[in-house]
Amino acid sequence: MKTLEDLIPKLVEKTRDGSLSWSQGIGNDGYKTTFGKYRVDVWQWQDEDETEGITVGLKIGDNATDFIDKVYYDTYSSRYSRLDDLYSMARRSALKIDKIIEDVDVELDKTFGSLFD
Repeated sequence: MKTLEDLIPKLVEKTRDGSLSWSQGIGNDGYKTTFGKYRVDVWQWQDEDETEGITVGLKIGDNATDFIDKVYYDTYSSRYSRLDDLYSMARRSALKIDKIIEDVDVELDKTFGSLFD
């Protein structure tokens, strides 16, 4: 039986290749993507004892209020890096980081000339 955690590598890969686009989701540290009838959210959190972690949640429908499944790990878990990879990719997608870096590169070349010509 597959679990939501089993889908994390595929979500990372589909984000990396541009098949999935993410947007701002839960709070300032959350991102969401919708495909077909499903929505996936990923967010960072910190609990009262200052333990930090990441949660990935699955909903049916973009407007659904309840997650049908969630997976979460704190920074002490050996499996944390799987969720951290997805969170980082979702953040880069939602904030259009790759496009911004390309724009900065072009602007640097325009302002100061290319160092690699």
